[in-house]
Amino acid sequence: MLLSEFINSNRESILVEWEAFARTCKPASATMDIEALRDHADEMLTVIAADLATPQSSHEQTVKSKGAQLEDDSTSTTAAAEHGADRAGSGFTVEQMVSEYRALRASVVRLWMEAKGSADPEDLEEMTRFNEAIDQALAESVFHYTQELENSKEMFLAILGHDLRTPLSAVFTS
Repeated sequence: MLLSEFINSNRESILVEWEAFARTCKPASATMDIEALRDHADEMLTVIAADLATPQSSHEQTVKSKGAQLEDDSTSTTAAAEHGADRAGSGFTVEQMVSEYRALRASVVRLWMEAKGSADPEDLEEMTRFNEAIDQALAESVFHYTQELENSKEMFLAILGHDLRTPLSAVFTS
């Protein structure tokens, strides 16, 4: 069974493992429901499975393996990007968010190998492409996670500066 087919047909068991791992990311996950814990995982799996099912030329493989985009589509926000921003807003540490991807990678490969029984030489290319897709999603998540934290910091400083302006003016003019 191809990895893309496995992901599509075993999505719920993959999501259950994602959710179980996300629940261990305390204290941020303590009050989260299933929907919040799963966040954008289902959408990310859809994108990854579609990518794996799409034929890829050797040029495309080389470009993607180096982390480059084949086309500039900076106007759309991916599920991975939204996931990163949401995890920052939910109080996850960057380490916890990165660990979610590590756990996802390990879960998918383990479940796939259990279903297959043994690996074939052709499986190596699929696992390489899967790892590249996970790495791309991770990079997008980390970028938007840090962007969200930076936006929060800027907002905090703007509010603090505004709130301190009047008391500081009184101190300086007296």
